[in-house]
Parts: sequence; C-alpha cells; structure tokens
Amino acid sequence: MERRKDRLLIRTPEHVGFEYILAGVGSRGAVILWDMAIRLVAVLFIFVAITFLLRLLPTLDPVGHLTEMSSTWILALGFLAYATVELGYFVLFETLMNGQTPGKRIQKIRVIKINGQPIGAVESAIRNILRAVDMLFGIYPLGLLVMFLSPRYQRIGDYAAGTVVVLEHKRTVPSVQDGPDIGFVTRIPDIALHVTTVEPAEYRLLKDFLQRRKGMDQSNRGQLARTLARRFLQRWRLPLRPGLSHESFLEEVVAVYERSKRAI
Repeated sequence: MERRKDRLLIRTPEHVGFEYILAGVGSRGAVILWDMAIRLVAVLFIFVAITFLLRLLPTLDPVGHLTEMSSTWILALGFLAYATVELGYFVLFETLMNGQTPGKRIQKIRVIKINGQPIGAVESAIRNILRAVDMLFGIYPLGLLVMFLSPRYQRIGDYAAGTVVVLEHKRTVPSVQDGPDIGFVTRIPDIALHVTTVEPAEYRLLKDFLQRRKGMDQSNRGQLARTLARRFLQRWRLPLRPGLSHESFLEEVVAVYERSKRAI
C-alpha cells in the first residue's frame, strides 16, 4: 500500500492494484452538514411524535392513574430514540450502503478499509463510537484537526477502525505497456472496489465457467451462472441490475479483475 499526495494506491496479495482519491477536509465537512441536517429532521419527527402522544394520554387514560407513569416512559423512550438516531444512523447506513450514508452518497464519497475492502458493521461501529471524541469542544474541532494533520485525512475513529474515506471515482493503476483502457466502461457501481475481495481460486473458477459454457446444456449453464453470480451479489450486497444477466455480471467481474491485475 502506498500513498502519493491525495491518492491511495493499494496493492493486494493477489497483485491487483487500485488507486483511490482520498476525500479531503472540505468534502467531508460538507458531508457532516448533510448528515446533521438529515438526523435533525429524524429527531424532530421523533419529538413531534412524543408531543402528540403526551397530549393524547389524557384521552386514553381519563382517570389519570397511568398518565404520569406513561409520560415518564414516553420521554425516556424519546431520549433513547434520539441516542439511537445519533449512533445508529451512521452504523446502519454505512453497513447497508457499503460505507456510505445519505450525506456521503450526495457528496460521492465512501468509507473503505485501509486495504481497500468494504467496511462491515464492526468497523463502522468503532469509527462512529469514537465520533464523540472527534466532537469534543464543539462541532468536530478535534476530528477536523486530526484529519488535517493526517497523511490520509483520517480522523480518530478512522485510525481506530483502520478505515479511510475516498471519492467514488476510483481508477485502476494504468499499465505502462498498454496505456489506459479508455473504452472499457463498467455497468456495475463500485465493481472495482468489490473485485479486490475476489480470491485467485474464485477468479479461476469464473474463468473456467466462461470458457466452457458454450459446451454446456442450457439448463445447467443457466443454473451454474445463477449460483456463481449470487455468491458474489450476496457477499457484496448488490442487486442484479436490470438488463444485466448473471453471465454478463460474471463477465464483468472477470474483465475488471484481469484489467486490474495487468495494471501491476
């Protein structure tokens, strides 16, 4: 793994190389504002709902025996919901959206592991629990200072979780002999990021299927393609895009893997 200016070059054990543009303080600062606004709307909705329930309690409990107790429980649930939104918002979205929150998606940035692989719930939880440290003394002053001094624009949570934040536009390292492959356009978002997790044995299995498929029975061919494709779609939490068959998906995975390997 290498770093050059604002770029991160990752060389995997399988000799696949990817170059990422690191997200700087400016773009991440904009994400903070977007996510803060979205969370604020969610919190306001919660407290509007709590206020409505508190006003409705006398109607539901005309005698008044449970009103005081119910009010206390509703307020407690409201504060619990607020805390859940503050932490759960980031962990939930970064886990389900492969390292993105709505704010990150708007700004076209993504959290990944330092080795280039997608983050999971554990990494997201670690980096976001430590968000409280980054927010000491106000709105992210410590976090922004650490990011400014970090060579990879990492905040404290990123250091602890082993993550970095990169721009969506990732590029494979261009080959000196072949030059950049300008004509190749992928149809699957972030396929280059996901292909870093493909093992050599898995690549050989996909390659072997694609080379032998013409001699297969159509029924068996379709079933095998579906099984192989779903294996990666489920691992990467990706839907099969409309108009893209299982075989086309496998062709793209193999093509991106081979172009990436030739780039080293």
